[in-house]
Formats: sequence, C-alpha cells, structure tokens
Amino acid sequence: MGQALKKQILMGPKLTLKEVLGYMVNDSLIDEVSAQKIFTENKINRNHPLSIISQHGVPDRRRAGRMISIDELTEFLANKIEIPYIKIDSMSMNIESIVKVIPYAYASRLQILPIFVDETSVVFASAQPRDHSWVDEIKNIIKKDIIIKFASPTQIKLVLDEIFVVQKTLSSMQGATIAERSKHEQKLLRDGKIEDLDKLIEIGKQKRWGDQDSSVVKIVDWLINFAYTERASDIHMEPKKGMGQIRFRVDGKLKVVYKIDPEAMLSVISRIKILSEMKLDEKRKPQDGRIKRFLDNGKKIEMRVSSVPTYHGEKIVMRIFDQTVAGQNLDFIGFNAPDVEMWNSMIHSSQGLVLVTGPTGSGKTTTLYTSLNIVATEDVNVCSVEDPIEMNIDSINQIQVNPQIGLTFAESIRSFLRQDPDIIMVGEIRDYETAESAIQASLTGHLVFSTVHTNGALATIQRLIDLGLPSFLINSSLKGILAQRLVRRLCPNCKEKIPTPKDKWNILLDGNKLKAPEFIYKPAGCNECKNTGYVGRLCVYELVEFTDDMKKIIHQKIEMSELKEKSRGLFVPFRVNCAQRVIEGETSLEEVLEVAY
Repeated sequence: MGQALKKQILMGPKLTLKEVLGYMVNDSLIDEVSAQKIFTENKINRNHPLSIISQHGVPDRRRAGRMISIDELTEFLANKIEIPYIKIDSMSMNIESIVKVIPYAYASRLQILPIFVDETSVVFASAQPRDHSWVDEIKNIIKKDIIIKFASPTQIKLVLDEIFVVQKTLSSMQGATIAERSKHEQKLLRDGKIEDLDKLIEIGKQKRWGDQDSSVVKIVDWLINFAYTERASDIHMEPKKGMGQIRFRVDGKLKVVYKIDPEAMLSVISRIKILSEMKLDEKRKPQDGRIKRFLDNGKKIEMRVSSVPTYHGEKIVMRIFDQTVAGQNLDFIGFNAPDVEMWNSMIHSSQGLVLVTGPTGSGKTTTLYTSLNIVATEDVNVCSVEDPIEMNIDSINQIQVNPQIGLTFAESIRSFLRQDPDIIMVGEIRDYETAESAIQASLTGHLVFSTVHTNGALATIQRLIDLGLPSFLINSSLKGILAQRLVRRLCPNCKEKIPTPKDKWNILLDGNKLKAPEFIYKPAGCNECKNTGYVGRLCVYELVEFTDDMKKIIHQKIEMSELKEKSRGLFVPFRVNCAQRVIEGETSLEEVLEVAY
C-alpha cells in the first residue's frame, strides 16, 4: 500500500478499505504502518470499510486520548469524494411515509435509507453513495427523483432497524386490535348481548390489545430508549381525534416524534400505567407514578409519570431524570469560577438557609440534587421532604409530603428536627408555616436548602417578607439566593459570528453597565445540531450572597424599587450574567432575551 497509494487513489463504484485508508494517509489522519496493518488484517473482511477502521480504533491526533468516531470518518470521506454528508435525525423523519418507499430487506442489503419524502423527490442516505446500481429500479417504482447523501453505515443500520421494527410492531398491534375487536363484537351480536349502537362502541373502546403483549412492551422500551438518546427531558403521549401523537421536549422545545393509531395508543398508555403502578381502571382522575428503568446501554434512569383525563382520552407525560446528573460537579451546572467558590462556601456552611428560585423547568432540581450530593458525605445526616420526590438518592433520607394524613412540609421539618439532621432540604416554601419552620431549623444549627417560585433573587426576599417573616429573621438565617433559568447552548460546530445589534444589547442590559462586544454569535444549523443551531442547555443566573452589606438594606417595609437601587454593586445581576454568556459565545442574544426578567 504505502507510497503507491499516496500517489494515486483508485476509485470504483463502491468505497474500498484501500481507498479510504489512502485518503487518511494522505491527510495524516493515520500513519502508513498502522494503515498497512489494518489493510492486511482485513483483506477479506466484507464489512463496510468505515466500520472496519472505526472498530480497529484510530487515535485522534487533534484531541489527545480520543479516537476518531465513525461519524467523523464519514464526514471526512464525504468531503474527499465530494458527496454531501448527512447526520440522520430520526426525530425529523416521517416514518409512515418512509416505510412505504422501500422494503426493509432491500434497504438493509444496499445500506440505504430514505430519510425525506416529498411530492417530487426522495432523499436517500447511503453508506455507499457512489453505488447507483439500485437507483433506476427504485426510481421507476416510486416515480420520484432520487437525491443521495452520505451517512455512516452504523447510523443507517441503527435508524433502519429502529423505524422498520417500530412500524412493523405498531402495524401488528393495530391489525390485531381491529381483528380482535371485530371478532369479539360479532360474537356479542350473535349472542344477542348488545342492545344498541352506543353500547357496541363502548365495548369496542374497552377491548384492546393486551397491555403485557410483547409488541406493546417493545414499543414502550423503544420509546424510553429513543427519548434518552435524543436528550429528551419529557415524553408526551397525547390522544387525539383520528391519530394520537408522541412528542419529546428537547432543549426546552416540544417536537412531534410519531403519530400512532388510537387503539395502539391506549395499549401503550396502559403499559406505562402498569410500569408506574397507577390504577389501570381509573381514567377519570389525574394520577401520578414513577418508573425506574435500565436502558439498553446499562444506564439507570427514573421517570416521574403524570396522567390526566382529556377529551380524547388519558394524556401521559413522563419526565426523565438521569441518575448520573446528581453525581456531577458544580461546573456541570454552568457556574463560572468565582461563583463556584461562592456557592461552595454557602452549601458547606454549618447552618443557615440557602434558596434556589426559578420557574418550572429552570433546572432547580438539578442544582439542588447536585449540591446535596456534594455535601451528603458519610459523616452527615441529610433529610429531604419533597412533593413529589424527583429522584431517589441513596445518601439522602427522602420523604414525600402527604397532606391528606397531615404530613405537610412544615410538619416534616418539625419531625426531621427529632432525627438528628445536619442538612435539611425542603422541596418548596409555599406558605408562612413552611417558611417559619425552615428558618427556625436554620437558626438551630442546621443547614437548610429550599426553593421559592419567584422571578429573581431580590423578588425572593420580597416574597419572604410578604409571607409575614420578620426581616431580622431573614437577615439572621439567609446565606444566599440563586435565581436561575435554562437557555439553549449554541452549537460549537456551526455558530456564526455577527456584528452586535446595539439596540437588542441595550434592551438586554436594561440600564446595567457592560460594554457591547464588536461581535457575538448566532445559531446557523448543521448536521451535528440537527439544523437547530443549538446543542444542549446551560444555566444563566444571579447569585446573591447575604453579606453584611446586603443585610443592612433589608427591612420590613422595603419596596422592590428600593431593594434594587440599594443592592446595586453587591452582586452580578441576572441580565449581566446573560450578557456575559453571549459575549463568551455560549448562547445567542435571542435566547437570553426570552428569559430575561
């Protein structure tokens, strides 16, 4: 191979191992000795050349300790052979249209996958994009133009198996449901047990595919694994007139993933209710449950499940909690270095009250659990009272409130004080009784964490005063307040530099002082971010430490305007923290303007 290969790379209709290794040697992605070794050992290997190279492992010379992934190899090769590269986004695919284009066996053999279908054309992802031997045959059948893009063989196989197996399973469920129901109804009609059409319809609704059937189990398992793979925080199962739909919330935005027959939807929802230990026959009242599962990759997750009765049937929402999140450090939350030090100081205090505030979905749970996990060492007793328990953590003694038997937040705090606690976490301060109990606990040698639903750190102080707490108790107990929101993180692969729009910059700062940069970044969209321009989320926040200077300005009759004016310079305001994230290129100006208060 070696020098001869470097002089000329021979190209045929199919990519060969020799050709791909030649490109890699020419671009110094691999040395000749290693390339020759891979080639010699795999001369008769019939797998795709990219799969062979990826399985062998090629060190990434740009990033120490990492191997070049098969997706990176595919994108590199796509540039070399001048065929557009695509990273398949299964969430944006219309599965019902796609499975009609080509049989599974045919697609699997040729390593091709239809990924987009419209009135005039079909876009195919292919692992052998120069091989057009199948194009005329398919074109004559579907009567549409064919556009070919290059995708990794691993991703094609994964998505191909996923969509065809899921569609086949759903089809079998729907077909069996109709057949079973029809047979059952005909028998009842013959036996004279149905008196009118309304009763027939009701029986038809109640008779469905078995909740424990293997098809239903497969669909639910696929749904949970797929949601985790797509980084979804919530799964929405929504019955609708005609066809039900499944939606995922990814990076704060809901997206339709799949349309599902109403009968199949009923079976899937029933399976979820069984797993979450809800009452299967209760469909008129809201219910809550919990599911603990191991994913296909061995990772353990927990899901909080909620059902509510809607016009077209029960709607299910599953919120996904990754158990590994609680084991992260403070950098994972997104604090900058000085604030990591300040927050660490607060959460390691021997006593006092530490509050986290923000709306639902702002990351409060992640922040609290991460912080608690840091301080919950073997030599301390940590107790929490929550409504509901979001995530089970072995190092914390957790209680769920139950007002029906008198187990409220306040009563739980009083009970904890007889349990020799070092640290207490209160899910939420909603009323005077809970607030007063939390503060009393914090003043008697305990560190107390809690949340308050307010718009910001200063609004939290105002809220505590409005609840009726004396200002001297607030000053005596509070260690600090963290107010936070989540915004989408710009994709580092495709973000684009633009001149800073001064009008929007001034709106964001709202009178705060921070020099506008010459350039900021905006979302663009690429294969890596599935053309959204964003990947993941980050925390924007304001962190107020209750120093002596801060305590001096708090009094019982203080108004918000006075609080804002007198606290200037004592902490970094939320809007300034947002602006700093924009300057650093972590998020866009539009994202932070959506959450700025």
